Amino acid sequence: MTYSTLARYYDLENAGFTEDLDFWLGLAEEYGDPVLELGCGTGRVLLHLARRGHAVTGLDNSPEMLARLEAKLAAARNMRGDVQHGGVQLNAPTVIRADMKDFSLSGQFKLAIMPYNTFMHLLTLEDQIAALTCIRRHLQPGAALALDMPNPGEAYAAQEQGLTLERTFMDGERTVQQFSSVSVDRAMQLAHITWLYDSVGTDGVVQRAIIPLTLRYTFPGEMRLLLEKCGFALAHLYGDYQRAPFADGSPRMLVVATARDEGSRPKG
Repeated sequence: MTYSTLARYYDLENAGFTEDLDFWLGLAEEYGDPVLELGCGTGRVLLHLARRGHAVTGLDNSPEMLARLEAKLAAARNMRGDVQHGGVQLNAPTVIRADMKDFSLSGQFKLAIMPYNTFMHLLTLEDQIAALTCIRRHLQPGAALALDMPNPGEAYAAQEQGLTLERTFMDGERTVQQFSSVSVDRAMQLAHITWLYDSVGTDGVVQRAIIPLTLRYTFPGEMRLLLEKCGFALAHLYGDYQRAPFADGSPRMLVVATARDEGSRPKG
């Protein structure tokens, strides 16, 4: 996916999405620092954890998204070299451009997180295994990995509705309407999404950006096997950000797994 256009709108369209922040903060407080965020983007979750004093490293492969994160950090840095965000001093995060399937960092982490739908960007089993294996190498035994995805059963049951208006927001003096169209390939477990951004200026002229995206659904049993293969043990399966048990009808599938000792990993 090309993020050059999406990065422009990402913070504007997600400014009101805060429902998951306490969930990630709770995990960081439970498992401790340092924390690794895969797919940190423009820093929505990363900066929230940093503002609460956590030592966080963010990793993403999009230069456009990371440029916006670096700009936030640069703007927040005061003359003494401290970093502040929203008037609160940050424990300045480390930001790295890398592929989540193949990266190498010094040290090990106590918690790795992949917030809102990040794991779905891994479109094949091979990519999922590569990413999970690489993450496991960077975690201490007993450390946690947390993934946030939609409930695949609910997605499969939903009827396709054509072009849908998701939200309207302002980009300076321009009004932006974001539409989406989703087609689900249930045999391949893929969602093919087309986002349309119609930006309307004060002169009434419409500028349209079209952004295609493909995401992969993963089912609970499949997730358990993937984790076991890559050196993890499933610890919790939640259905929402309040940690309700995952069940039929749950809006989300929140996976928390722990890193096993290397000696306890299955062969093959």
